[in-house]
Amino acid sequence: MLTRMDFLLDARLRGRPAIIGSVILGTLAISVLVFLFTGYRRVERVLYFPREHGAGLVTEARFVTRHSGLADNVSELVESVLLGPTRHDAARLFPRGASVRAALIRGHTLFLDLSSRILEEDPEVPLRGNDAIAALNRSIRFNFPRLWDTVVYIDGQVPRFASP
Repeated sequence: MLTRMDFLLDARLRGRPAIIGSVILGTLAISVLVFLFTGYRRVERVLYFPREHGAGLVTEARFVTRHSGLADNVSELVESVLLGPTRHDAARLFPRGASVRAALIRGHTLFLDLSSRILEEDPEVPLRGNDAIAALNRSIRFNFPRLWDTVVYIDGQVPRFASP
């Protein structure tokens, strides 16, 4: 009985498994080559948000899509900040619905145009005006140290916040 089973197993292992194994190895080799040439399209960024209760900022690490240009990477980071935190002890930095209208980099300066939604009153947002812009700038400067200065516009206009 055992010799009969060995014969059946030997007959099955001659043709198809070698072809299937070759196909699997070929697919794996192609996958590795594609990964090496295209790279991993996500990168970890550190975002700053205000504490839910109390003063100060908390950090949150988040994976965001990596783009080919610096302005696109900064815009992706700012959009992630505008989405809000995932931590339970952090609050939103800007009201819901705010978005990046444009991001432009000249030298070491970032020109960032945000939608007017960031000016709306929202009870979920503890920081206002210059404090919120400073927290956003901290996220930008931490992740992109080559950007020394950030100029923020709101709907194309330089914002003038009232002093507290």
